[in-house]
Amino acid sequence: MPSPSRVTGVPDLPGWDATWRLARDGYVFGQRGFRDVGADAFRTRLLARPVVVARGAEAAHVFGEPDAFERRGAIPRSVVHLLQDEGSVQQLEGPRHGERKVLMLELAQGERAGLVEAFRDAWPEVVAEHGHGAVPAAEVAARALTRAALEWTGIRVDRGRETELSGELTEMIARAGSVGPLNWKARLRRRRTEAWARDVVRERRAAGDHETIAGRLAHHTEGGRPLDEDVAAVEMLNLLRPTVAVARFVAFAAHALHRHPDWASQTRGGDAAATRWTADEVRRFYPFFPMVGGIATEPFELHCEWFEEGQWMMLDLYGTDHSPELWERPDVFNPGRFATASPHAVVAQGVGEHLASHRCPGELATVDLLVETLQQLTQGPAYTVPEQDLRISLRRIPAEPEDGMILQFA
Repeated sequence: MPSPSRVTGVPDLPGWDATWRLARDGYVFGQRGFRDVGADAFRTRLLARPVVVARGAEAAHVFGEPDAFERRGAIPRSVVHLLQDEGSVQQLEGPRHGERKVLMLELAQGERAGLVEAFRDAWPEVVAEHGHGAVPAAEVAARALTRAALEWTGIRVDRGRETELSGELTEMIARAGSVGPLNWKARLRRRRTEAWARDVVRERRAAGDHETIAGRLAHHTEGGRPLDEDVAAVEMLNLLRPTVAVARFVAFAAHALHRHPDWASQTRGGDAAATRWTADEVRRFYPFFPMVGGIATEPFELHCEWFEEGQWMMLDLYGTDHSPELWERPDVFNPGRFATASPHAVVAQGVGEHLASHRCPGELATVDLLVETLQQLTQGPAYTVPEQDLRISLRRIPAEPEDGMILQFA
């Protein structure tokens, strides 16, 4: 590595600490900051802690380098417990992360066709169970995705427990961006879900199940020893919860089809390329995770400035997916851009290569599920969109349409 030379390239955001700005601005915190400093990166403090916030191709490349940043200490404990937890693949580094990531990619990517098939069956079932009433798209999707994920992993529960589990997994996602009593309640509820997952691990080990996905995870060994029971339970949830999180993209997909009937007609007509492009554009255009953080494990260069090991950096995912450097007219919903653009450039679920980085192992499954969602919404059970508030506030994390993207099934 060349000897670091300090060339000023990352300006300071006005003000000593930007915590209040983040709370106020939500997803557009970074974009407003980049506008204020006239650059794609800035220094500030969050909770009195120095941080570099950046977006764009260079920042994504720097952040996505293997082992360049570690995740421990990079995001609040309240978020970690609901979305990852200690000992999970996203909290590991180095060889341990690589070994666990192989397993999670094998299950989440290699076996994703079974998940999509299970969702294809579950969607019309759940729609029929709701009857002919009006229901938020994310609610139907969460139930269908929970059912699909359980079928896919080989976990059997009754319908009552399925409903409870759908609510538990949904609350983990919905409350990750909150603080105080709402977050505490969700974390307490997660403890009960973890206890259920530990029971599943024990049952699969006792039954000698090496065939189902749940069984393979329960019997996975590292260093010649089975995973700790608590860790195996956490990773079980790390297969189920991200699957249910796709329900937010499902609501956004319904929103996009309603707002852009030209692309809906192409999907309805069976245009496979247009359907795939629409799935990719939903992931790029709509707000999912706002930012991801890391602690530098070695010095790094960003915008002609060197930063030391231990520097906290936040990569603005939403800002990168709306960066004019990367996307023509980024604030316009246009699936046709993917006729030439690479879907790998979409960073809604992280950056870097899937195996070498902390990029979400379920990303390809998400895209496939969204393709199936678009087909279900245009070719499956008929519905209408009643009058409602379709605005999406970018100040709320996680974001969703104001009235929940309500669908009226026929």
